Amino acid sequence: MSGWIWIPAVLAAGLLVAELVCRAMLRRGGYYVWKPGARMRLQIDREALPRLSPEARFWINSAGERNLASPPPDDSDTFRVVVCGGSAVECYFLDDSESWGGQLQQRLRRPETLERLGRGDAYVGNIGRSGTGPSEAVAKLLDKIAPRYPRLDVIGIMIGAADIVNWMRHGCPVPMQPELTTDEVFLQHPESPFGWAPKRTAIYETARRWNSGREETVRERVGKKLLEVRAMRANAERVKTATPEPTPMVDRYVSWLRKAIRRGLQIADRVIVIQQPWFGKDWTDAERAQLWNFAEGYPYAEHVTTYYSLDVARDLMELLAKEGGRVALEEGAETLDVMPLLEPSLDVFYDFIHLTSRGSKTLADALHDMILKPGPKTL
Repeated sequence: MSGWIWIPAVLAAGLLVAELVCRAMLRRGGYYVWKPGARMRLQIDREALPRLSPEARFWINSAGERNLASPPPDDSDTFRVVVCGGSAVECYFLDDSESWGGQLQQRLRRPETLERLGRGDAYVGNIGRSGTGPSEAVAKLLDKIAPRYPRLDVIGIMIGAADIVNWMRHGCPVPMQPELTTDEVFLQHPESPFGWAPKRTAIYETARRWNSGREETVRERVGKKLLEVRAMRANAERVKTATPEPTPMVDRYVSWLRKAIRRGLQIADRVIVIQQPWFGKDWTDAERAQLWNFAEGYPYAEHVTTYYSLDVARDLMELLAKEGGRVALEEGAETLDVMPLLEPSLDVFYDFIHLTSRGSKTLADALHDMILKPGPKTL
């Protein structure tokens, strides 16, 4: 009987050793905007998003990129592109094949395009995610992911709206809100704290990563929240028609964009700054009813009663587009302005800043053409 007394102690010691080993391994891991291996099949709410396809595959591969395929080997003869930014790059409600990153990959893989590129294949890794749209987040993520990547051919950066949205969300503070944390930029990273509660242990996290990608999660009525947030804006108690002097926000955007471009040019042959398009026109009542952005607060998580006018948002988008184009050229990047190519309609935008598959096609076509014509700095 006395021998059995030691069994609990031995098991506890074994678990402790296993936990410490797992922690050491995870501390040597990389930084990922998305958790590698996540797979979702989204059933799109037809009432909220009737113009979009009814189903969307949202898969994250082993590199933490949105792509149905695995990333190519580092030494392969592949023309490799990474696109980054916020939700307008993420294209959450669109199938991978309909997102502009996915459509760009399809175009780059055409035989005639590969021949002009002098490559055997092409690959576009999408690391856009809602929450990583501010220029600060893009600069930080490019710096952290750089060690995981071989030399890239192109990095596409599309930012602007998130800097405005975040500023407005916090009430347009002067001075600006604190810098983003690692947890806000990356869903998986080696700095995550561990604990002794079962789901906070490194053993649990190791098992989760091992099992990720084995099953596809199906989500129903995705996008239904849009019905609520649209109504929230339509019923706002207050609509502000001006912001404080935006110079602090613009200066922060410019400063981090410079850092993002400089870091990007260290890991890619070309950096293309895609000036973020928006649904700009004299809106009809029906069109206004589809627009929900630019709240003072976070409508996806709380009831919001104060918004900023769409005219104010449009003016700020134009300002950041102008500044972003200037900074890109000063830093040796290229700029792409697709606004003249996009029809301002609900067939192209499903809200103020997000593209439908049709809008994504136009953007992908323009970016494809720019990649094939590296001489001009603007298009």
